[in-house]
Amino acid sequence: MKGKNWIRLIGIVLLLVLIWRIDFSGTLALLKRVSLPILGLVILLNIPQIFIKAFRWRGLLHVQKIYYGIWPATLSYFGSIFIGLLTPGRLGELIKAVHVSQDCEGVSKSRALSSVLVDRLFDLYALLLVGGAALLSRGRTLNHYLALIESTLLLILPLVILMHDRFFQWFEKLGRKMGKWGRKLFAPESWLMELRHALKDLPLSSAFIATLLTILAYAVFFEQCYLLAQSLKVKATFLQITYAVSLGSLVTLIPISISGLGTREATIVAYLGSIGVPSELSLGFSLLIFVAFYIAGGLMGAVAWMIKPVNLEGIKKMSTR
Repeated sequence: MKGKNWIRLIGIVLLLVLIWRIDFSGTLALLKRVSLPILGLVILLNIPQIFIKAFRWRGLLHVQKIYYGIWPATLSYFGSIFIGLLTPGRLGELIKAVHVSQDCEGVSKSRALSSVLVDRLFDLYALLLVGGAALLSRGRTLNHYLALIESTLLLILPLVILMHDRFFQWFEKLGRKMGKWGRKLFAPESWLMELRHALKDLPLSSAFIATLLTILAYAVFFEQCYLLAQSLKVKATFLQITYAVSLGSLVTLIPISISGLGTREATIVAYLGSIGVPSELSLGFSLLIFVAFYIAGGLMGAVAWMIKPVNLEGIKKMSTR
């Protein structure tokens, strides 16, 4: 494999270790008992869930005086899921920026990308809040609190640096001394500068609406996950399933797997195992999540991609800037 893409095999290896250590035939037997109507309902609920997120992104675009229709925004959002399955890293996210820059005259790719990044920040911090609550739910020792405080500071600090003029100016001066890469990163129309402008120009009212839409989207998502757990007769509450899935979703952000395979399963198995759910059942639940959201969502995205494609070469060039 080229470059560092081999690192993504770590997640696959982790999944194979899980399969080897548990009774995988038992997991397959459990999956055969899944209610197909419930699975179908969960898959269909992907449509309103993604629509809500597309509506949120469209609102953030409007704040930047970029007027984009809800139909192309929704198609672009679904298409990004499909491309995200086919490509390494987060190239799927770039498709939305390319769509906007192609459809809206005078909008640069970096400016369009800034709206995508702001949009994803709402998802990231939603998962962090629920994931933090999940960690505290398993223990309230000093180590738990310290780990939560450290991770929170690491994630808030970049946002503070972006928003605070004096801190940002100091980092900008430092970055420009780092050669061509630094000068490009801090160029007036770079994605970083556009992201900073987008965050600073985001009104509190728009941020509040985006937060409400994020809560609504994740309410649908976690209900989908709970329905999957119920179809497998997982003995866990809605909150416990929410915590397990949040932690599983967070670890997929670490680029050591393909579509989160392996890392998500290991995390969900570990968390649900701590409340007494058998490993075979936990693994089956995690694999159902992969089927319902990644495979089925990817197929929906493939349809959206066929309706509204973009040039993949443009995406790759954009990712190397």
